[in-house]
Amino acid sequence: MKNIEKVVIPIIIIMLVTVLGIYYISREYEKQQAQKKAAQIQEELQAQEEENPVDSDELVYETVAMLVGKSEEENKLKFITIEGDKLFELEYKSKTPFLGKHGNSLTLSQIPLGEILDVTYSIHSKELIEVRISSEAWTFTDVTRFEIVPEEGRMDIAGSTYKLPKTAIVSYGDELATFMDVTNVDTLTVKGYGRKVCSIIVDRGHGYLRLLNDSYFEGGWIEIGQEIIKTVTEDMLIPVPEGNYHVRLTNRGYAAEEDVVIERDKESEIDLSKVDIKEVAIGHVTFTIVPDYAQLFVDGQMTDFEEGVTLEYGVHRIHVELAGYESVDTNIRISDKFANVDITLEEEGEDSTTSGTNKTTTDKFSATATLTPTPTPTPTTAQASSTGYTIPHFSGTVPSPLIPDRTTAATSSTATTGSTGSTDVISDTRKMYVESPEGAEVYIDGIYTGIVPVSFAKPEKGSHVITLSQNGRVTKSYTIAVSDDDRDVTLSFSELVSE
Repeated sequence: MKNIEKVVIPIIIIMLVTVLGIYYISREYEKQQAQKKAAQIQEELQAQEEENPVDSDELVYETVAMLVGKSEEENKLKFITIEGDKLFELEYKSKTPFLGKHGNSLTLSQIPLGEILDVTYSIHSKELIEVRISSEAWTFTDVTRFEIVPEEGRMDIAGSTYKLPKTAIVSYGDELATFMDVTNVDTLTVKGYGRKVCSIIVDRGHGYLRLLNDSYFEGGWIEIGQEIIKTVTEDMLIPVPEGNYHVRLTNRGYAAEEDVVIERDKESEIDLSKVDIKEVAIGHVTFTIVPDYAQLFVDGQMTDFEEGVTLEYGVHRIHVELAGYESVDTNIRISDKFANVDITLEEEGEDSTTSGTNKTTTDKFSATATLTPTPTPTPTTAQASSTGYTIPHFSGTVPSPLIPDRTTAATSSTATTGSTGSTDVISDTRKMYVESPEGAEVYIDGIYTGIVPVSFAKPEKGSHVITLSQNGRVTKSYTIAVSDDDRDVTLSFSELVSE
């Protein structure tokens, strides 16, 4: 019996060790296989992530933001959120989709700075997944009637008022600018969200027209296309929207005409000593004024209109007044032999009209006489129409204008834009001083005032365009707001950039 035990026990021990060894080996094999499978799955997941962005709420974020910077060398874009004003930067790749409002494909070059976008990106990699023009934003295009008042946090567009936050930007293509760089002759696209303006994009900028040897036409009129009519003064430098124009100057029965091309931020010249000056024809104008005992002034001279008025071809300033009635100030352009001008005055507090079609109180309007070129006196009626702006087109959901409280503030060196009035002074004792850049010529609303440092009579309240010009440097314009307080105004500007 003992001999059997001596044989069986070792055999059992050997069998147990063998079983345990086999079990251990099988466990290790299964573990290795599991690790190998996990690694394979991880590789597959990484490959899928590279091919398709992860659609996880924890990894992907969507926001509405405005594009404020491009770096195509580094493939990076800068944004600022519409809500919260948070600035952030994201990377894009060649496969990143840029889409319009309706899902149409766009290139990055088709998306200007200031565009409001729905931005989708990966939180952990900071990579753009999709960029789409926001359908919730609104857009005004072809904006030429506007006023920018950043110190009051507002922008007026065609008579309506919107919030203008400090984060709003101005852009010329892919370059950022300031509110002061915008003049009232520029054409804008304005983009907003909710009740606020987010960006102002200058679609059509301005250049300058300089008149040389213009002494004969001083006191007369200059017409630049259909957009600008001004009284000619000595050594003018006039901001003009970029484009091609036919320019006409008239004075004392004579006219000069020339075609000119205006390029952005560049000066064009008309040397009137080299332009043919021709005697202008005469037009016969019949004024019908209600009440008929009102006083008519043509180019500042009281004029008897009972039997008609003979006027030279060109532009003439008209003023009609009568005690107890709203005065009418307008310009008429005579371009043919006969014309009628009908003006109806309204009692104070009511709208007065020219030809029964337009309000013409103390605002400036332009009436174009449509005349019949025949030897018989068959006149047609001159129609008055307001000038200086185009009613903007808009798209998107435009909110009701928000009109904030308008408090009077000192605006001696702040920027705003809008319709420019004449340069009448509000005080013989108040002055405007321009202290820099030294040596630059200064023009206010196109009229030469001197060389920096210079002082001149403070202009009337409102928006005015100051232009600085210096040989060898790029001409620059700024829009300023002048208040009606009894204070002098001191302005300093940056040095002009070399050409």
